[in-house]
Amino acid sequence: MQHANLRRLLLLCFGAVLVMMPWGTQQARADESPLAAKARAFFEAKGTKRHAELALAVAADPSYDPAAIGEALHGMEVFPTHKPGRRYASMGVGYGQSRRLVLRIPKGYSPDRAWPLIYCLHASGSTASSILRRTESLLGSRVDEFVLAAPDGYRQTSLDAPPPFTPEHPVAIQELRKVIHVDSDRVYAMGYSLGGYASWTTAVLHSDMLGGAVPMASCPAPWDMDGVWEAIGPNFQHLPVLHVWGTRDGLNVPGFEGRAHSLGSMSDVNRKFSPLIRKLGLNVIDHPVQGAGHGGARPKEREMWKLLEAERVHYPAEVSHRFRHIHQASTYWLEGHAWKGPAWDDIGRRIKKKPGESNRAAFGRVFVPLLGELSGRIEGQTVTVRTKHLSDFTVWLGDGMIDWNQPVKLVVNGVAVFEGRVEKDLGVLLAQAKRSYDFERLRWAGLRVDAKGKVKPVTADMKFPGLIRR
Repeated sequence: MQHANLRRLLLLCFGAVLVMMPWGTQQARADESPLAAKARAFFEAKGTKRHAELALAVAADPSYDPAAIGEALHGMEVFPTHKPGRRYASMGVGYGQSRRLVLRIPKGYSPDRAWPLIYCLHASGSTASSILRRTESLLGSRVDEFVLAAPDGYRQTSLDAPPPFTPEHPVAIQELRKVIHVDSDRVYAMGYSLGGYASWTTAVLHSDMLGGAVPMASCPAPWDMDGVWEAIGPNFQHLPVLHVWGTRDGLNVPGFEGRAHSLGSMSDVNRKFSPLIRKLGLNVIDHPVQGAGHGGARPKEREMWKLLEAERVHYPAEVSHRFRHIHQASTYWLEGHAWKGPAWDDIGRRIKKKPGESNRAAFGRVFVPLLGELSGRIEGQTVTVRTKHLSDFTVWLGDGMIDWNQPVKLVVNGVAVFEGRVEKDLGVLLAQAKRSYDFERLRWAGLRVDAKGKVKPVTADMKFPGLIRR
């Protein structure tokens, strides 16, 4: 017991661990199948030799069906029960920071099925409990269809947010999957005012974790930087966003990096953003609420419910992803592991403008090239990847992406680095499911590319860095 408590304390200090207060109780389930029990044994085991044995045991089970392995994972007895009502959790997010999360467990919650999750983000000067009440009001009689979770005192609100640069939002979602039985295809970010900014940011930088986003009473940021939205807008081309704002919202929008100069009112900025949405062809429902001020941005029920029924795309044929920090380097079937070269990490950097150059142009010239890139396209059996500021990344392969019976060609930055057959590996699938607790988007194989362009097929025992870096 002392060793277990010490391990939990160390994880809280140095890594992510979600500590429920009070902790839910494990529920024995009579309906756990022998296949699910074998998969659970893999999750609970330690050591590569034992993992290999258990992967073989799963494959040897008479009921094993590769097309239905996700169902077996959802059938595992790994999730605790929770009584309906408010629950509280503490979570380490790196850089010596921690966050308190407030959860609303719905009536009828049971760990024997996956539940959609709404990740709620509060306004400036407000609290997690407050945004939960607002979300309860929006959902009305259907509130008990969802688990709600809200962080208190979060800091990552926009691409140009100040340090410390914690991965708090993806860490929260990933850790919640381990204590709540979450439907990973139906996770939604929803926030108001400052929480709307943070919802936009989560949608832009972590779209592969979401089924949709509902930012309210906010605008996308940063706005006053040439080329930034042309660069980062395609990040969420596969994600539906319901952008709700009041046409008489007079709240002042500060400039880049929170500087004193004003960009105008919230409604003015959103009017300028609407044409860009159309130009970039983004999946955004632009919903101005006529006559509403900053406190009146409420979505129409039909639009909101359509979004809250959307499911995440698993493996789109084309992805384009720009990011600022290495923990943001993940998009659907691509994952970056190590940064290379200069980075945009100096908030308040003094910029020397060129003659006749505006602040907007100067910011774009200096900062947009410092964004990392991880983009790719699947055309038949050829996978083409483009990277920037990365020295180590993985191309993940799942069902529907390729023909497993034919050789695959991987081209990175114009150079063919791999050509050959890639085999499905149940051990890799189970190891990655254990790593992420994402039982919907399953990864059967991967090709890891190092700084020299050398490729190694992913194995079940291959180590990957966590979201929190020291």
